[in-house]
Amino acid sequence: MQFPPDESGYEAWLRYPPKSAEGRAALAPFLWVANRVDDLCAGSALCEWARAMRGWGVGKLIIAASEETAGVVFALDRNLPAEGWRVEWSGDGRLRILGGGGSGLLYGVMTVLGRLQTGAAPAQLAGESAPAAPLRMLNHWDNLVADPVHGSIERVRGGDTIFDWTDLTYPNPRYEDYARMLASVGVNAVCVNNVNAEPEILAPETIRGLAALAGIFRRWGIRLWVSVNFASPVFLGGLRGADPLDPEVAAWWRAKADEIYAKIPDFGGWLVKADSEGKPGPGTYGRGHVEGSACLARALAPHGGTLFWRAFVYGRSLAGRGLPERVTRDRANHPVYEFRDLDGCFDENVILQVKCSAVDFQTWEPAHVLFGLMRRTRLCVEFALTKEYAGLDVHAGWEAPYFRDVLNFEATGAAADGGGTIAELVARRELPGAIAAVANVNNSRNWFGHLLHGASLFSFGRQAWAPRVEARRILDEWAERTFGATAAGGVAEILADSYDTVASYTMPMGLTYISEFLHHFDPDPWENHQGAGIGEDGIGTDRTMKTGSGYIGWYPPAFAALVENAETCPERVLLYFHHLPWTHRLADGETLIQRLYDGYADGVATVGEYRRRWRALLGTMDLERWAHVAEKLALQEQHAARWRDLVCRYLAEVSGVADKRGRFSARMPSPHNRVRTAFWKAVADYKARVAKERAQMGAEGGEESRVAVK
Repeated sequence: MQFPPDESGYEAWLRYPPKSAEGRAALAPFLWVANRVDDLCAGSALCEWARAMRGWGVGKLIIAASEETAGVVFALDRNLPAEGWRVEWSGDGRLRILGGGGSGLLYGVMTVLGRLQTGAAPAQLAGESAPAAPLRMLNHWDNLVADPVHGSIERVRGGDTIFDWTDLTYPNPRYEDYARMLASVGVNAVCVNNVNAEPEILAPETIRGLAALAGIFRRWGIRLWVSVNFASPVFLGGLRGADPLDPEVAAWWRAKADEIYAKIPDFGGWLVKADSEGKPGPGTYGRGHVEGSACLARALAPHGGTLFWRAFVYGRSLAGRGLPERVTRDRANHPVYEFRDLDGCFDENVILQVKCSAVDFQTWEPAHVLFGLMRRTRLCVEFALTKEYAGLDVHAGWEAPYFRDVLNFEATGAAADGGGTIAELVARRELPGAIAAVANVNNSRNWFGHLLHGASLFSFGRQAWAPRVEARRILDEWAERTFGATAAGGVAEILADSYDTVASYTMPMGLTYISEFLHHFDPDPWENHQGAGIGEDGIGTDRTMKTGSGYIGWYPPAFAALVENAETCPERVLLYFHHLPWTHRLADGETLIQRLYDGYADGVATVGEYRRRWRALLGTMDLERWAHVAEKLALQEQHAARWRDLVCRYLAEVSGVADKRGRFSARMPSPHNRVRTAFWKAVADYKARVAKERAQMGAEGGEESRVAVK
């Protein structure tokens, strides 16, 4: 069997392999380029155009003396939005790519090259587009110093951070290639470090390195943000506290902002995780989120900077409010009670960053209610490309269908008053927000640790640009650009329902928290089942208005009525909203426990089918990339079987109901003691880290959930 030349996956979807003689001839006129834009991004667009022409074997780029002698013209049209683009194909065979600004031109060029990659004829390139959301951000969870629990990146297993924090000024060509990759899908903002931020990110020597990195990003239309520790004035400034109403603290933040902007004039701003999971915040000093965010936001405001204030808080926030225990024990309620009364109170340059779902990036968890409750606040919806609870870099799970459902969820119940879907709410002109995702990028040669995970980043960028675009269309384009036309169909078919498959053998039907509580990778229902509501009487979490935590009541009336009733609640989220008996009958007459048994078994079988389909693709791509994915799928099947066997053994034990097909019962050997043995040292290290921070702050630290999550 003859294989194409091996590839590592480093080029991701920006591959420009040689075209046929016919293809080269069709593109030959495009070697003559007239560039009418004096802009850094236009320079990058010109370089990318030259790279493609060279890779396709068309030839070396020639700068045309005039538009009349050019086959392609780069120009501006100020009637377009700054990041918008338009492509025109003239009758005389000339291609014009127009941008509202330099970044718009760059996005237009990247789009045209992508279409040419997949065989589009020049006459088919005409069109125009502009992004829905003004900020389309990747949030890195990279650590400046390797953490004893998670290493150099939190929740990423496939590699270390791509950033050399010891010297960011070192000319690493990977930074440029990373920026190219993000620009090709329209990402225009990157926060480079962990939300569990080390104060040293604001140290003078780090800022010098960040300035060098920002200079690279700038050429590709990307602005740089950093996560900051709320207690930085204590750790770095030597102040006695970080009370946001202390004038000395406010002055420290202003001086730090001035220092940063002196070196990075287009610096985006700061992202803050405060009063959550042991991190210091305004609550340490008896202040609220408005006061805490205002202190930092006002330091950024004179420079045009933006503050992202994270809404993922839980633990002590509901203490003393006189609420029933059934309300306070549901963590989904915590950010609601913490923020809903603050709508419209934040400074103009504050964006409230809200996770796509209320508990914590659980598989198919329904959209967060805060989007519908915070109508007078700038909002950012945050996703997780890391697949934190869905197998990390081992399990192939294309997340775009889930992102689509969240972005197009009618958060307000009606669109007549200025925007009803989450995508519309974050794109409001009067309250511009953002769409963000936790990055799944690392320093593995193929960027992701798992080559197929590039599909999720590619799709996220496209969905942030145009939330209503058909997800499968994005997948097909990624597959062809990454693997070529011959393999594309087979690759896309494997990934199309892969996220459903991962959910089916990890946390199906809206189940939450049955993975081990530190890395969220292995199953551990014996130790970590409270969040899933598992007991002898049944399974699931009662969030109904009638008997449960009342969380359903925060949704728009039509959706609330749908999910309040277990008979009408979609099966995909049934156990997220309801605690039901094991023998509860579903619509088709099957019992709940049997549906779970069958779903876990079918999910593993589906991964086996993925492996068979992948074997059939042997010869349609280079051997190196084929073998890499084949190995990953084998590991996925093995780990999926582990999930199936441990969880179903546990369900049989607790429910007392055996699988009617004879696969699972309480008489099976109990394997659960093998799960946690590797984590006890990591748990101790994590607790020591939190205790150290609290001791440094001199704060008591309220009661926090024992589930160590992001």
